[in-house]
Amino acid sequence: MYDDRTSDSPNNPSYEAILAASKELFLERGFPATSMAAIAERAGVVRATIYNNFDDMEAIVGEIMRRYVAGYVAIPQQLREEAMPDQTPADLIEAMIRRAISWRIENAELRPLIDLTKHLPSSPWGALDAKADEAMYGWILEIHSESARRGLLREGLDLEFSTKALYAMIEAVLSSFDVAAAERQIDDAVRQLTLLHWHALYVVEPDEVGPAFRMTGQRRGSRRPLQKTVR
Repeated sequence: MYDDRTSDSPNNPSYEAILAASKELFLERGFPATSMAAIAERAGVVRATIYNNFDDMEAIVGEIMRRYVAGYVAIPQQLREEAMPDQTPADLIEAMIRRAISWRIENAELRPLIDLTKHLPSSPWGALDAKADEAMYGWILEIHSESARRGLLREGLDLEFSTKALYAMIEAVLSSFDVAAAERQIDDAVRQLTLLHWHALYVVEPDEVGPAFRMTGQRRGSRRPLQKTVR
């Protein structure tokens, strides 16, 4: 059974070897056709070593999924750390959407395991997915809250309700986005989602807003417009 308290063991080569071997075998053979013995052989360990780290194969899948979802959870913090003084609220929203789509594409091979995880008896997917949503929705709400303080949003909006509805739109596109999409399709999707999100809430155009300096903790800088789609 998957335990949400499971954490990375970077100083344990066997732990990492087990995860790598398991992922390879799950993708090659499928989950039902994979055994602990096969994982042990591929990882170069004895079965006892696997059981010292994981209760069963569902726990192994759960840890693979935890690491995948952790990539989404990390996106807001990465954007905070990397934010530049001239980034506007639109820039920050666009960057989050692009990072999320890119992460899905980079991990395209995991789609069969994700689908499997959703149907396991003790599936951790609901809890993991909720963590990703909480992190990314919270980041967007933080951006909009600062924009509301600056008087940039439409009057009469319930900010939390509106942000949840708009985040659901982003999530719907993200969950079905073609992992084989060309760069132009990615650019178009990112731009359209950003603009739809923006115009539902804001009373000004994206390039008419100054830097979101309070979001980044940095000083006010020069403005730059929303990144244009590469044609």
